[in-house]
Amino acid sequence: MIAMLTQVLLWAAMTLIAAAAVLTLWRLTKGPSTLDRIVSADVMLSIVLISICVTMVVSGYSSALPILLVLSMVAFTGGVSVARMLAPGAPDRQRYRRDEPGDDA
Repeated sequence: MIAMLTQVLLWAAMTLIAAAAVLTLWRLTKGPSTLDRIVSADVMLSIVLISICVTMVVSGYSSALPILLVLSMVAFTGGVSVARMLAPGAPDRQRYRRDEPGDDA
């Protein structure tokens, strides 16, 4: 009974991860702005991390842990770089921001 429940949960997790990857790839290709594409690339990297974690859980091996650490450091660095690039008060880096018309902030 528990083995069947575990299999169902793993299949559900893999299905949700695949759906998230498809939707993220769609946003990556059709994003209306550069910022949308940057954020979707960061989300895709997180999806890759999650899929590696699920693979580690299924196989029972932890040999992919260094890969997870390196990819998570890359994702963190990318997220911080984008946040720094789009920070208010940095007018020379605001070309990727998309403000609403009439927004003076």
